[in-house]
Amino acid sequence: MEFSTPREFEWKTVPAEESSPIPPALDQLREHPRLAPEEVPDLLERLSEIADPRDPRGVRHALAAVLALAACAVLAG
Repeated sequence: MEFSTPREFEWKTVPAEESSPIPPALDQLREHPRLAPEEVPDLLERLSEIADPRDPRGVRHALAAVLALAACAVLAG
């Protein structure tokens, strides 16, 4: 049994949409007036206020730590 394969390949580029949320986030930050550092809440403090919906039996890491790492990953692109 013989298999036929195309002898010439035609490569087409497909433009992808930008998936990074960083430019819209920076636009939102530009709209707000300047705040003093003591007026800005600490990220870990704010994340620790979120109720943890997970079953305690399987928890290895605090929810605030997991969310902080996810936020860092998003900001890093």
